[in-house]
Amino acid sequence: MEKYSSGLLDILKNQKNLYRQLLSLSLEKRSVLIKGNIAELERITKEEETLIIQVGRLEEQRQALHNALANHFALSPVELSISRLIDRIEEPLKTRFAAVFDDINEIIGQIVEANNNNTDLINSSLEYVNFSLNLLTNNSVTPSYTEEELEKRQAAAKIFDRMV
Repeated sequence: MEKYSSGLLDILKNQKNLYRQLLSLSLEKRSVLIKGNIAELERITKEEETLIIQVGRLEEQRQALHNALANHFALSPVELSISRLIDRIEEPLKTRFAAVFDDINEIIGQIVEANNNNTDLINSSLEYVNFSLNLLTNNSVTPSYTEEELEKRQAAAKIFDRMV
């Protein structure tokens, strides 16, 4: 059992480090989004993809060890949560698991917050682009005009014929 527990702890530590790197990229992405640097955004996205693949591989290993520990404790994998596992293992692993688990939860919370902020920035940018495009294509909702003003407005040259 100690072999599985130690292996699981190592995997969780590795995942924690990858999550920290993802958090760092999410925070870096914020300034890149504000600046509108597409090349840098593309670089960050590729790095994120690489890290996510690595997390996925570790997750497969984690699940295998988790299943082995669940069998050891005669529980189903669903029944053996990290909290239950921490209750069933001895010190010093118990303290290490608790610390890593708390760190992972905190980092994931920060990632969620950073990604929500980045999503808001992206949505604001899209709204601005759509607003600008509507102004250029005359597709925006306009106030009511008299018939003469409306004819003049419609006769004005448009930069673009329609939105794509």
